[in-house]
Amino acid sequence: MAQTSQTIRKGETPIQLWWSLIAGFVAFGGDLGISYVLQQHACSSADFYLLHVVTWIAFVTAISGFVMGWRIFRMLPESVTERGRESHDRAHFQALLGMGFSLFFALAIVANGVPRWILDPCS
Repeated sequence: MAQTSQTIRKGETPIQLWWSLIAGFVAFGGDLGISYVLQQHACSSADFYLLHVVTWIAFVTAISGFVMGWRIFRMLPESVTERGRESHDRAHFQALLGMGFSLFFALAIVANGVPRWILDPCS
């Protein structure tokens, strides 16, 4: 199987790498904000599934950041390290950081979603 390699030019960061860095933040913030707004509606109309849909969408968004980071990480040359001065080395570190952020915020989204499954939103 042929291994393709990504060329990172100095001063340019691929959009996939940017997404892996911010996807977890965006998903977590969206989950908190949208769930807060929908809580009153869910309580008054008994449409509790809306809160669960928001949680699932946020979780999938955070995991998409991990997937993008993993794809960039796999496409970089194998000679890169976290401590180098080349643009490939920085992209390697950013991909690892983006994957870590995405997984951390996916876990936080799940931790916020568990009480929505257990507790009544009207209390």
